[in-house]
Amino acid sequence: MSQLCVCLALSVLRRLANPLRKASHISKVVGRADYTTLLKLKAPTWTRHDLQEAIEAVVTQKMRFTQASTKYGIPKGTLYDNILGKSKRMMILEETALDPSEESAVLEFCCDISVSPYNRRTKKSLNAILNFVERLRRKHDPGFMFTGLSGFRWWWAFCKKHSIVSLYINDENENGADSS
Repeated sequence: MSQLCVCLALSVLRRLANPLRKASHISKVVGRADYTTLLKLKAPTWTRHDLQEAIEAVVTQKMRFTQASTKYGIPKGTLYDNILGKSKRMMILEETALDPSEESAVLEFCCDISVSPYNRRTKKSLNAILNFVERLRRKHDPGFMFTGLSGFRWWWAFCKKHSIVSLYINDENENGADSS
């Protein structure tokens, strides 16, 4: 079934209120066999605005991916793709180019690994961590700065690489202040 047929059939589905009329109209546009496939293709229940709010909630650490997905009715995979990209999610670590001693410094800052070497939990805010990393990187590259979603993407990849669990949730009452 061509992309044009799918778009046309979905537009007919949305305009017609009576399901029986939908079936007869759509089977004229696409084949009968394709109609059952088409019924499985539902228009999203969320809007672009919902997606933006969900992204904002995740990136500002007000919600986790699962919480935002549930609240806004957006599939978790869609949120991941829109925030982290669809492929090469770990590439940001290479682009940031921390050397092993800098990575250890970040781990120490986040998780106090010198006190508890196997501790991989942090209550530090994303903002505090990104400021720390930017200060480290500026020793080699004075113009370095995370922009847009790059800071969140880097933190997500760093957590995956080092099995860090972030326990920090940005409480509205704190106005983004670091609670650690």
